Amino acid sequence: MRFTGSRATETLRLHWGAIHNDRIVFAAATTKTKRTREPLVAPRLREELEQFRIHWQRRHQRDAKNGSLLFISPGSESQPITRQAADKALRRALQTLGPGFPSGVSLHSFRRSLATTMAQRGASLRTVQRFTGHASLGQLQTYIDVAEADEAAALELLD
Repeated sequence: MRFTGSRATETLRLHWGAIHNDRIVFAAATTKTKRTREPLVAPRLREELEQFRIHWQRRHQRDAKNGSLLFISPGSESQPITRQAADKALRRALQTLGPGFPSGVSLHSFRRSLATTMAQRGASLRTVQRFTGHASLGQLQTYIDVAEADEAAALELLD
């Protein structure tokens, strides 16, 4: 979600056939807007997915094929893990990181973080919108946080 701007439910419904070398395909049937989205895959994400595929195949003792879900529900091979279970897993992971890790992190934080980071580093809002799949720029803008340093830099433009 941090590298694609995807929603939690879109991510949890991913199958291995949607993962390509250069893109991830979020099928229209799994997106909130009912439009297919194909964000580019960053090199770091590609590496993480390759490692996860190896882990996945060992854990499930089979190949990661086209229709196989990445995040399988413990009770069913054909159903994805629930959003609640994914949130619980995130909470457990955050606890292991300890108190030095920022509080308030949620599954949705990764989506907001991608939008904010891209915008702060100069990506156009239309480009960020292609990653997140927001229907309008107005909706996207509510996701982008403005840092105090950004405000100060804007004020310097007036001098």
